[in-house]
Amino acid sequence: MNYNAKILLFGEHTVIKGSQALAMPITDFFGAWKYHPDLDEAMVLQQSLPQFQHYLEKHGLNQWIDTPAFLVALQHGIYFDANIPTGYGVGSSGALCAAILDKFGVNQKNLSLIGLKKVFAQMESFFHGASSGTDPLVSYLNYPILLGEQIKKVNLPAQNNEGSGALFLLDTKVKRNASPFINSFLERCKDEYYDKKCATQLVPLVDDAIHTFLNGQWDLLFSTMHELSLFQFRYFDFMILEGFKNSWLEGLNSNHFKLKICGAGGGGFILGISNNFEKTKAVLNDFQLVSIYRF
Repeated sequence: MNYNAKILLFGEHTVIKGSQALAMPITDFFGAWKYHPDLDEAMVLQQSLPQFQHYLEKHGLNQWIDTPAFLVALQHGIYFDANIPTGYGVGSSGALCAAILDKFGVNQKNLSLIGLKKVFAQMESFFHGASSGTDPLVSYLNYPILLGEQIKKVNLPAQNNEGSGALFLLDTKVKRNASPFINSFLERCKDEYYDKKCATQLVPLVDDAIHTFLNGQWDLLFSTMHELSLFQFRYFDFMILEGFKNSWLEGLNSNHFKLKICGAGGGGFILGISNNFEKTKAVLNDFQLVSIYRF
């Protein structure tokens, strides 16, 4: 069974300021359990899994995870094989947490979505020091979720694989740590003018983007993405790598693609929308683009 990566489509940073956020699994990047017959080789492939098993046991998560069974599996050569890039904000550790709870979990079917999210937050804190639990929840459910006053599963409009439009990822080839960018955003929000701009302009744009996407209003979504892209270029410039600012401006001046920050920014992937994906690929031919939703 595959455990997919996730993308936070809309709501990065602003979810802290009261906006909604929409996350969805993506099938291009995933992980799966495998066994290696050579235990010495398996120990290399396991990386931090033995330490993670000890962490789960030490922090009382054996209420939800059969940690002795997990240990036995490790001793028999289990490892998590994934192509999910780390430092990209697409949930590499989240997919692993989802896989552990799915394979070794006990009583998890009794948990609500909020309860699952709390368990995943505890688990993923092994990797990040602090976690919302959102990434593993999306991977575990393998379903889009809407975050806000409540957490709920949502249905996306049916994809049109023959359509010319696409949501896509642009690979910056640069790993990043999310914390400095989140902290910079929070520090800037101490300025009353900046905070008001985010609250009165950015949060409504994010909510509009989610609404138009969920309702399949592609022309309106493209227009909203232009406004989001422009706002981020003006006020989130510290999250945009210098080598991609010209392409960002090219998108703002274009009538067929727009770019926005994906996750914390500062590297990893950039999220884009295009109403003519073939044309966009030709224009951005210096970069690797991955289509994640067609319309």
